[in-house]
Amino acid sequence: MYFDEFSVKENLSLSPLLEVLADVLHRYSKHDPSLEQPLRSILSINNQQNALLNLPCIDTQRGYMCVKTITSFPEILPAIDGVVSLFNSNNGRLLLIADAKEITARRTATVSFLATKLLALNKLKNENAVLTIIGCGVQGRAHLDVFTELFKWNKIYLWSRNMTHAIDLQSVYSSKLNNIELLENLNDNRIQQSDVICTCTASEEALLSLHQVKKGVHINAVGSFRATMRELADDLMLSSDTTVIVDSKESAMKEAGEIIQSKAEILAELGELFENNEFCNDISKDKITIFKSVGMAIEDLAAAIVLYEYLQECREK
Repeated sequence: MYFDEFSVKENLSLSPLLEVLADVLHRYSKHDPSLEQPLRSILSINNQQNALLNLPCIDTQRGYMCVKTITSFPEILPAIDGVVSLFNSNNGRLLLIADAKEITARRTATVSFLATKLLALNKLKNENAVLTIIGCGVQGRAHLDVFTELFKWNKIYLWSRNMTHAIDLQSVYSSKLNNIELLENLNDNRIQQSDVICTCTASEEALLSLHQVKKGVHINAVGSFRATMRELADDLMLSSDTTVIVDSKESAMKEAGEIIQSKAEILAELGELFENNEFCNDISKDKITIFKSVGMAIEDLAAAIVLYEYLQECREK
Protein backbone atom coordinates (compact mmCIF):
# COMPACT_ATOMS: atom_id res chain seq x y z
CA MET A 1 0.00 0.00 0.00
CA TYR A 2 1.36 3.42 -0.98
CA PHE A 3 0.29 6.61 0.82
CA ASP A 4 1.02 9.72 -1.24
CA GLU A 5 1.44 13.08 0.49
CA PHE A 6 -2.28 13.86 0.32
CA SER A 7 -3.22 10.45 1.79
CA VAL A 8 -0.67 10.89 4.59
CA LYS A 9 -2.05 14.30 5.53
CA GLU A 10 -5.64 13.06 5.41
CA ASN A 11 -5.11 9.82 7.35
CA LEU A 12 -2.26 10.55 9.80
CA SER A 13 -4.43 11.54 12.76
CA LEU A 14 -2.76 13.64 15.41
CA SER A 15 -4.31 12.00 18.47
CA PRO A 16 -2.86 8.49 17.89
CA LEU A 17 0.36 10.03 16.54
CA LEU A 18 0.87 11.98 19.76
CA GLU A 19 0.35 8.77 21.73
CA VAL A 20 2.77 6.61 19.73
CA LEU A 21 5.40 9.37 19.57
CA ALA A 22 5.27 9.85 23.35
CA ASP A 23 5.72 6.09 23.80
CA VAL A 24 8.73 5.65 21.49
CA LEU A 25 10.45 8.85 22.68
CA HIS A 26 10.04 7.78 26.31
CA ARG A 27 11.33 4.27 25.60
CA TYR A 28 14.24 5.66 23.59
CA SER A 29 15.35 7.85 26.48
CA LYS A 30 15.08 4.85 28.84
CA HIS A 31 17.38 2.90 26.49
CA ASP A 32 14.74 0.25 25.86
CA PRO A 33 16.65 -2.64 24.20
CA SER A 34 13.66 -3.48 21.99
CA LEU A 35 14.09 -0.12 20.23
CA GLU A 36 17.19 0.24 18.05
CA GLN A 37 18.20 3.26 16.01
CA PRO A 38 21.64 4.01 14.58
CA LEU A 39 22.66 7.53 13.64
CA ARG A 40 21.45 8.57 10.21
CA SER A 41 23.83 8.46 7.26
CA ILE A 42 24.21 11.75 5.39
CA LEU A 43 25.91 11.98 2.00
CA SER A 44 26.64 15.52 0.79
CA ILE A 45 26.04 16.11 -2.91
CA ASN A 46 28.67 18.11 -4.82
CA ASN A 47 29.96 19.57 -1.55
CA GLN A 48 26.85 21.71 -1.21
CA GLN A 49 23.94 21.89 1.24
CA ASN A 50 22.21 19.20 -0.81
CA ALA A 51 22.23 15.74 0.75
CA LEU A 52 20.99 12.15 0.62
CA LEU A 53 19.89 10.81 4.03
CA ASN A 54 19.06 7.32 5.26
CA LEU A 55 17.31 6.69 8.63
CA PRO A 56 16.60 3.09 9.77
CA CYS A 57 15.19 1.74 13.05
CA ILE A 58 13.53 -1.32 14.57
CA ASP A 59 10.95 -1.76 17.36
CA THR A 60 10.68 -5.45 18.25
CA GLN A 61 8.22 -4.69 21.07
CA ARG A 62 5.67 -3.41 18.58
CA GLY A 63 6.86 -5.74 15.81
CA TYR A 64 7.88 -3.18 13.19
CA MET A 65 10.95 -1.98 11.28
CA CYS A 66 11.21 1.25 9.33
CA VAL A 67 13.62 3.00 6.99
CA LYS A 68 13.36 6.47 5.48
CA THR A 69 15.38 7.51 2.45
CA ILE A 70 15.19 11.18 1.51
CA THR A 71 16.98 13.90 -0.40
CA SER A 72 17.39 17.41 0.99
CA PHE A 73 17.74 20.33 -1.46
CA PRO A 74 17.05 23.45 0.69
CA GLU A 75 16.92 25.90 -2.22
CA ILE A 76 14.18 23.96 -4.01
CA LEU A 77 10.63 23.57 -2.69
CA PRO A 78 9.66 21.09 -1.48
CA ALA A 79 13.09 20.89 0.16
CA ILE A 80 12.88 17.15 0.81
CA ASP A 81 11.67 14.18 -1.20
CA GLY A 82 11.70 10.44 -0.60
CA VAL A 83 9.83 7.52 0.94
CA VAL A 84 9.26 5.83 4.29
CA SER A 85 9.00 2.02 4.22
CA LEU A 86 7.45 0.02 7.07
CA PHE A 87 8.21 -3.69 7.57
CA ASN A 88 7.08 -6.49 9.90
CA SER A 89 10.06 -7.19 12.19
CA ASN A 90 8.97 -10.81 12.73
CA ASN A 91 8.95 -11.92 9.09
CA GLY A 92 10.53 -9.04 7.15
CA ARG A 93 7.44 -8.40 5.05
CA LEU A 94 6.93 -4.94 3.56
CA LEU A 95 3.72 -3.43 4.98
CA LEU A 96 3.50 0.02 3.41
CA ILE A 97 5.39 2.78 1.63
CA ALA A 98 4.52 6.41 2.28
CA ASP A 99 5.58 9.82 1.04
CA ALA A 100 8.44 11.01 3.22
CA LYS A 101 7.79 14.75 2.77
CA GLU A 102 4.47 14.72 4.57
CA ILE A 103 5.47 12.14 7.18
CA THR A 104 8.63 14.10 8.03
CA ALA A 105 6.80 17.41 8.19
CA ARG A 106 3.85 16.15 10.22
CA ARG A 107 5.79 14.01 12.70
CA THR A 108 8.35 16.80 13.26
CA ALA A 109 5.62 19.34 13.95
CA THR A 110 3.84 16.93 16.27
CA VAL A 111 7.04 16.30 18.26
CA SER A 112 7.47 20.09 18.49
CA PHE A 113 3.94 20.33 19.86
CA LEU A 114 4.69 17.59 22.41
CA ALA A 115 7.68 19.64 23.62
CA THR A 116 5.58 22.80 23.68
CA LYS A 117 2.83 21.05 25.63
CA LEU A 118 5.28 19.82 28.25
CA LEU A 119 7.39 22.97 28.55
CA ALA A 120 5.16 25.93 27.73
CA LEU A 121 1.41 25.42 27.52
CA ASN A 122 1.01 25.42 31.29
CA LYS A 123 2.22 29.04 31.18
CA LEU A 124 -0.17 30.15 28.44
CA LYS A 125 -3.71 31.39 28.25
CA ASN A 126 -5.41 30.79 24.91
CA GLU A 127 -6.87 34.26 24.70
CA ASN A 128 -3.39 35.84 24.81
CA ALA A 129 -1.09 33.19 23.34
CA VAL A 130 1.13 34.26 20.42
CA LEU A 131 2.82 31.86 17.99
CA THR A 132 5.58 32.79 15.54
CA ILE A 133 6.78 30.54 12.73
CA ILE A 134 10.11 31.33 11.07
CA GLY A 135 10.50 29.57 7.76
CA CYS A 136 7.42 28.93 5.64
CA GLY A 137 8.32 25.94 3.53
CA VAL A 138 7.04 22.40 4.10
CA GLN A 139 8.04 22.35 7.78
CA GLY A 140 6.63 25.80 8.46
CA ARG A 141 3.32 24.82 6.90
CA ALA A 142 3.19 21.59 8.92
CA HIS A 143 3.90 23.44 12.16
CA LEU A 144 1.16 25.96 11.40
CA ASP A 145 -1.21 23.10 10.58
CA VAL A 146 -0.49 21.01 13.68
CA PHE A 147 -0.19 23.88 16.16
CA THR A 148 -3.48 25.46 15.10
CA GLU A 149 -5.28 22.11 15.11
CA LEU A 150 -4.19 21.35 18.68
CA PHE A 151 -4.26 24.80 20.32
CA LYS A 152 -6.07 28.09 19.83
CA TRP A 153 -3.73 31.04 19.32
CA ASN A 154 -4.68 34.67 19.72
CA LYS A 155 -2.11 35.85 17.18
CA ILE A 156 0.19 34.11 14.68
CA TYR A 157 3.21 35.75 13.03
CA LEU A 158 5.02 34.40 9.95
CA TRP A 159 8.44 35.22 8.54
CA SER A 160 10.52 33.54 5.87
CA ARG A 161 13.88 34.21 4.28
CA ASN A 162 11.87 34.21 1.05
CA MET A 163 8.83 36.28 2.00
CA THR A 164 6.91 34.99 -1.00
CA HIS A 165 6.62 31.70 0.91
CA ALA A 166 5.20 33.52 3.95
CA ILE A 167 2.70 35.44 1.82
CA ASP A 168 1.62 32.21 0.12
CA LEU A 169 1.20 30.40 3.44
CA GLN A 170 -0.86 33.26 4.89
CA SER A 171 -3.05 33.18 1.79
CA VAL A 172 -3.63 29.42 2.00
CA TYR A 173 -4.84 29.70 5.61
CA SER A 174 -6.71 33.00 5.29
CA SER A 175 -10.08 31.29 4.87
CA LYS A 176 -9.89 29.56 8.26
CA LEU A 177 -7.46 31.74 10.22
CA ASN A 178 -7.92 35.52 10.34
CA ASN A 179 -5.25 36.16 12.98
CA ILE A 180 -2.11 35.65 10.86
CA GLU A 181 0.25 38.58 10.30
CA LEU A 182 3.55 38.82 8.44
CA LEU A 183 6.71 40.09 10.16
CA GLU A 184 8.74 42.58 8.14
CA ASN A 185 12.00 41.21 9.53
CA LEU A 186 13.31 39.43 12.61
CA ASN A 187 13.99 42.73 14.37
CA ASP A 188 10.27 43.50 14.19
CA ASN A 189 9.16 44.37 17.73
CA ARG A 190 6.17 42.04 17.40
CA ILE A 191 8.42 39.00 17.62
CA GLN A 192 9.03 39.88 21.28
CA GLN A 193 5.34 39.24 21.92
CA SER A 194 5.81 35.58 20.97
CA ASP A 195 5.12 32.92 23.58
CA VAL A 196 6.16 30.12 21.24
CA ILE A 197 8.53 30.32 18.26
CA CYS A 198 9.11 27.55 15.74
CA THR A 199 12.22 27.92 13.55
CA CYS A 200 11.91 25.78 10.42
CA THR A 201 14.74 26.85 8.12
CA ALA A 202 17.89 25.35 6.62
CA SER A 203 19.92 28.39 7.66
CA GLU A 204 23.67 28.24 8.19
CA GLU A 205 23.64 31.55 10.06
CA ALA A 206 21.89 32.32 13.35
CA LEU A 207 18.51 33.99 12.84
CA LEU A 208 17.53 34.63 16.47
CA SER A 209 19.58 36.18 19.26
CA LEU A 210 18.77 36.68 22.92
CA HIS A 211 17.73 40.33 22.51
CA GLN A 212 15.06 39.42 19.94
CA VAL A 213 12.94 37.24 22.25
CA LYS A 214 11.14 37.81 25.52
CA LYS A 215 11.69 36.08 28.84
CA GLY A 216 9.75 32.86 29.15
CA VAL A 217 9.54 32.19 25.41
CA HIS A 218 9.58 28.57 24.24
CA ILE A 219 11.47 27.86 20.99
CA ASN A 220 11.22 24.74 18.83
CA ALA A 221 14.31 24.73 16.60
CA VAL A 222 13.84 22.03 13.96
CA GLY A 223 15.70 23.28 10.89
CA SER A 224 19.36 22.33 11.34
CA PHE A 225 20.59 18.76 11.06
CA ARG A 226 24.31 19.28 10.34
CA ALA A 227 27.18 20.84 12.29
CA THR A 228 27.41 23.77 9.85
CA MET A 229 23.74 24.68 10.16
CA ARG A 230 22.14 26.78 12.88
CA GLU A 231 19.12 29.00 13.57
CA LEU A 232 19.89 30.23 17.11
CA ALA A 233 22.81 32.40 18.24
CA ASP A 234 25.29 31.53 20.98
CA ASP A 235 24.02 34.20 23.37
CA LEU A 236 20.56 32.64 23.25
CA MET A 237 21.85 29.06 23.61
CA LEU A 238 24.22 29.94 26.46
CA SER A 239 22.12 32.38 28.48
CA SER A 240 21.72 31.54 32.16
CA ASP A 241 18.00 32.02 31.57
CA THR A 242 17.92 29.27 28.90
CA THR A 243 17.12 25.57 29.34
CA VAL A 244 17.95 23.28 26.41
CA ILE A 245 16.05 20.05 25.72
CA VAL A 246 16.75 17.77 22.73
CA ASP A 247 15.11 14.79 21.06
CA SER A 248 18.35 12.77 21.21
CA LYS A 249 21.55 13.72 23.03
CA GLU A 250 23.63 11.44 20.81
CA SER A 251 22.22 12.92 17.62
CA ALA A 252 22.29 16.51 18.88
CA MET A 253 25.97 16.30 19.83
CA LYS A 254 26.85 15.14 16.31
CA GLU A 255 24.26 16.83 14.10
CA ALA A 256 22.79 19.97 15.73
CA GLY A 257 24.79 23.04 14.72
CA GLU A 258 23.42 25.13 17.60
CA ILE A 259 24.64 22.59 20.16
CA ILE A 260 27.98 21.85 18.48
CA GLN A 261 28.97 25.45 17.78
CA SER A 262 27.82 26.96 21.09
CA LYS A 263 28.76 23.94 23.24
CA ALA A 264 25.51 24.55 25.11
CA GLU A 265 24.63 22.23 27.97
CA ILE A 266 21.78 19.82 27.31
CA LEU A 267 19.56 19.39 30.34
CA ALA A 268 17.52 16.41 29.15
CA GLU A 269 15.97 14.53 26.28
CA LEU A 270 12.31 15.11 25.56
CA GLY A 271 11.54 11.47 26.33
CA GLU A 272 12.86 11.90 29.88
CA LEU A 273 10.23 14.54 30.63
CA PHE A 274 7.25 12.21 30.29
CA GLU A 275 7.98 10.78 33.74
CA ASN A 276 9.20 14.03 35.28
CA ASN A 277 6.16 16.29 35.53
CA GLU A 278 7.66 18.15 38.48
CA PHE A 279 10.52 19.37 36.30
CA CYS A 280 8.11 20.73 33.69
CA ASN A 281 5.87 22.37 36.28
CA ASP A 282 8.80 23.92 38.11
CA ILE A 283 10.19 25.78 35.10
CA SER A 284 10.00 29.49 35.83
CA LYS A 285 7.70 31.59 33.70
CA ASP A 286 10.76 33.73 32.93
CA LYS A 287 12.89 30.79 31.81
CA ILE A 288 13.57 30.47 28.08
CA THR A 289 13.10 26.87 26.95
CA ILE A 290 14.62 25.56 23.71
CA PHE A 291 13.68 22.23 22.19
CA LYS A 292 16.35 21.39 19.62
CA SER A 293 15.19 18.64 17.30
CA VAL A 294 17.25 17.00 14.56
CA GLY A 295 14.64 14.32 13.93
CA MET A 296 14.90 10.58 14.49
CA ALA A 297 13.96 7.43 12.61
CA ILE A 298 11.74 6.32 15.50
CA GLU A 299 9.54 9.36 14.79
CA ASP A 300 9.08 8.20 11.20
CA LEU A 301 8.36 4.73 12.59
CA ALA A 302 5.63 6.14 14.86
CA ALA A 303 3.95 7.89 11.93
CA ALA A 304 4.15 4.81 9.71
CA ILE A 305 2.67 2.64 12.48
CA VAL A 306 -0.29 5.00 12.87
CA LEU A 307 -0.90 4.91 9.11
CA TYR A 308 -0.63 1.12 8.91
CA GLU A 309 -2.92 0.49 11.88
CA TYR A 310 -5.44 2.93 10.39
CA LEU A 311 -5.27 0.92 7.18
CA GLN A 312 -5.85 -2.31 9.10
CA GLU A 313 -8.90 -0.82 10.85
CA CYS A 314 -10.36 0.22 7.49
CA ARG A 315 -9.90 -3.29 6.12
CA GLU A 316 -11.67 -4.82 9.12
CA LYS A 317 -14.77 -2.64 8.73
